[in-house]
Amino acid sequence: MEPLFEQGKDAYSKKNIALENSLIILNVFLGAFGMAQVKWMSIPVLSILYFLFIVYMLIFALRKHLCTQCWYYGKACHCGWGKLALTFYDKGVGNRKLGGILAGITWSVLMVLPLIVMGYLLYARFSLPLFGLFLVFILVTVINNIFHVKDCRECKMRFICPGSAAKSQ
Repeated sequence: MEPLFEQGKDAYSKKNIALENSLIILNVFLGAFGMAQVKWMSIPVLSILYFLFIVYMLIFALRKHLCTQCWYYGKACHCGWGKLALTFYDKGVGNRKLGGILAGITWSVLMVLPLIVMGYLLYARFSLPLFGLFLVFILVTVINNIFHVKDCRECKMRFICPGSAAKSQ
C-alpha cells in the first residue's frame, strides 16, 4: 500500500464541508430538474431514478466502500463523509477497489447523464429556460470539479484513494 501524503490536512473546516455539500446538492437538484421533462405517464421517472440512485450511492454505498477504508474515517474530510460513514458502518468493512468503480459510475451519472439528457432535449426542442439551466448545471459541475482537484491535492489519501484527482501531481 502506498504511503499517506503526510503534508495533507488532518481535518477540514465546517465552512469547507458545508460549501462542498451545498455544491453537490445543487448539482443533483439541477440535474434532476433539468431531466424532469422526460416523463412516463406524466411522472418524471428519469429524474426520480437519478435522484434516488445518487442519494443512495453518495450516502450509503460509497461511504461503505470508500470511507470505511479511508484515513478520514470518523473524521472531518473535505465533505464530512468520514463522519457520516461512522454512523452507518464499522471501519474496514468496505472494498476499496469496488468503491473506486462505484465512485466512477456514480459521479459519471451525477454529472454526465443530465448533460446528455438536457442536450438532447435542447436539440429536440430548444427552450431558453432549459438552456439557462443547462449552462448553470455546467458551471456548477465545473466548480465541483475544481474543488475536487483542490481537495485531493490537500488530502492525506491522495496517493491511495481510487477517486483521487491528484495522485501524480
